[in-house]
Amino acid sequence: MASSKALRACLNARDLRALARKVQPSFAFDYLDGGADDEKALRRASAAFDELEFHPSTCRGVDDVSLETSFLGHTNTECIFPSPTAGHALWAPRRGELATAEACSTSNRVFALSTLGTRSPRDIAEGVATLKADRKMFQVYVWKDRELMRDVLASAKEAGFSSVALTTDLTWFGNRERDVRNSFSVPPKHSLRTTLAALAAPRWTLEYLISQRIEYALIRDLKRDGLLRDALPIAEFATKQFDAAFDWKDAEWFRAQWDGPMAMKGILRPDDAVRARDIGYDAVWVTSHGARQLESAVAPIDVLSSIREAVGEEAEVIYDGGIMRGVDVVKALALGANAVGVGKAYLYGLAAGEGAGVNKAFEILTSETKRAMGLLGVKDVHELRARGPDLVRRRIGT
Repeated sequence: MASSKALRACLNARDLRALARKVQPSFAFDYLDGGADDEKALRRASAAFDELEFHPSTCRGVDDVSLETSFLGHTNTECIFPSPTAGHALWAPRRGELATAEACSTSNRVFALSTLGTRSPRDIAEGVATLKADRKMFQVYVWKDRELMRDVLASAKEAGFSSVALTTDLTWFGNRERDVRNSFSVPPKHSLRTTLAALAAPRWTLEYLISQRIEYALIRDLKRDGLLRDALPIAEFATKQFDAAFDWKDAEWFRAQWDGPMAMKGILRPDDAVRARDIGYDAVWVTSHGARQLESAVAPIDVLSSIREAVGEEAEVIYDGGIMRGVDVVKALALGANAVGVGKAYLYGLAAGEGAGVNKAFEILTSETKRAMGLLGVKDVHELRARGPDLVRRRIGT
C-alpha cells in the first residue's frame, strides 16, 4: 500500500486513482477501474454531471453545513456512503471490508456489505464492534437458489444488519473485457500473467501472502463449498449462480423475506421505480451498476429527477453513478436523492491505502460537498433538496 505521505498529497479522488494504479497489481486495479464493452457508459456516467450548472444564491448567511440525512431506517447519518462492492480484499488483502467498515464507524456513515464480500456479516460484527446495527446495510443478489437467498438474509439479520438492498441488474453479467483479458477470478488464479502483475506490486503481494485466502466469505460461512471449489472467472460464476429469470413476482416474494427496510437497486426508469415502491420496497436505488453491465445505458444522473417526480417527494431515493467530486454529490441531492452512494471514488482510496485511504476519500468528498453547499447558499440536505430544481439546471443548449 502507499505511504501516508503519498496519501496526504492526494487532493481529490482522481489523485487517489493514480496512486491506487501505482500500488495495485494490474488485474486488481482493472477490476476496480473498468466498465462494460468500450466503457462509453462508464465515461458518460461522470461526464453527464458537466451538463448540469449551479445557480447559486448569495447573502444567505450560511456559516455551517450539515450533511446528515436519513434513509432505509438509518437516521441522522452522513449523506455520502460506500456502495456495496464485492471483493475488498482484492485491494486490501489484510483487512478487506473490515477497513471500510471501520472508516464508516468513525465517520457516522452507513456501511453497505456485498453478499460477495471477502468478509462476511459475522466477520464485520465481530471485527468492527463499534459499527452499530443502524449503520449496517446488506446487499443481496438474485441467486437461483432461493434457500441460499434466505440463508444469506438470516446471516445478515444474525449479524445485526438492519437494512437490505436487492440488486436486480446483474441477472446477466456485463462484458467486462479488462477482466476477460486478465482471466480475473476470485480467488485470483496463479498464472504467468498474474504472477508478473503481482511482482510489479510488491507491497500488495506481501500482504496477499501473509493474509487469509481471498474468497467469498459468506458463502464460506454458509458451508456452500461447492460454490467455492474452483477459481472461476467472475462472469462464469455469476452466470451459473444468478437467476436471469428473476421477475416482478420474484421481487414481491423477496420483499416478504425481510421484515425491515429494503431498497431495490438497479433502477433507471420511472415506471420501474413506481412499481418497486408499490410492491413494498422502501427505497429505489438509481444506478447503472458502475457502468459495468449494459454498455450505452443512460447516465444515472440524467434520469434521477424524472424518477423522483414519478415516485413523489415522500418516497426514498438512493443514487449512485459517476460520483467523483463533492459537486457531483450536491447535484444528485439537488435532483432528488436522499443519500448518495459512491463506488470507485472510495475504492481508489481503499486500493491506495487501506482504511486510511478510505478515510481520505470520504474526507475529500465531505469537504468538497460542504464547500459547494456553502457556496450555493444552503445549510443542509433538506434545504438543498427543497431548493434543488432552482439551484441546479441543465446547461443551455444541451
